[in-house]
Amino acid sequence: MEANSNARGMAAPGGYDMAAIRQALMDNPDWVRHDPELMQRIAGTEAGGNVVDFNAVVRDRLLAENRRLKASREYMAETARANLALMGRTQVAALSLMDCAELADLDTMCVTTLPVSLGVDAVTVLTEGVTPLAGSLAIRPAAPGFGDQLLGDDNDYTGPVSGPTAQAVFGKPMGSQALARLDFEGVAGLLALGSRDEDMFEPGQGTEFLSFLARAMERRITPWLRD
Repeated sequence: MEANSNARGMAAPGGYDMAAIRQALMDNPDWVRHDPELMQRIAGTEAGGNVVDFNAVVRDRLLAENRRLKASREYMAETARANLALMGRTQVAALSLMDCAELADLDTMCVTTLPVSLGVDAVTVLTEGVTPLAGSLAIRPAAPGFGDQLLGDDNDYTGPVSGPTAQAVFGKPMGSQALARLDFEGVAGLLALGSRDEDMFEPGQGTEFLSFLARAMERRITPWLRD
C-alpha cells in the first residue's frame, strides 16, 4: 500500500501525473509487453526488497512463450507432413483404379493392394439393391437405404465402429472406419475404409481425401453398372 500511495503522490518528470501514468499501465499492461525496448528497460532494473524481479518474470514468460510457439510449429509441421503423405497415398490409390480392365480386377485390388496403399486393413464398396459382381470379395451388394442407416443425413463419417456394423460392412472386426456415400448415377453406394486401430479414424477428422477417392471410385465403377 505504501508503494501505491507514494506513486499517487509523486509527479513524474515533465509534470506528468504519476498516478495517471500508473493507472494507464495497470489498465493496459499490453503496452509494456508489446514494447520490447520499454520491457527491456523495465526488466533491466535491479530488484530489491519487496520489489518484483521483472527480469525473472519477463525471462520466464518469454521462455514459456518460446516453448509454446515451438510446440505449435512442430505440431503444424507434423500435421503438414501427415497430410502430404495421405494425399500422396490417396492419389496413388485413385490412379491405380484406372489400371483395372475389369470389375473383377478392381474387386481384387480392393482386397489386396488398395488397403496397403491407403494404410488401412480393409476397403469395401457397397452397392444398394444391385449385385454388380457375383462372388465378389470387396464390391458387394447392400440393402436399399443401408447408407442412410449408417450416415443419417451426412455424406461421410470417421470414427469408431461397432461390432455388428463392422461385420455388416467389412465382414470382420474393425476398430475404426471411414465412410463416404457413393452415387453410381442413381444407384446409391458406400465406400468404407476399415482399420483395426481404434485411433486410425477419429470423429471430426478431415474427409477431403476420402471424398476424392470416393469420386474416383464412382467414375470407375459406374460404366460397369450400366453394362
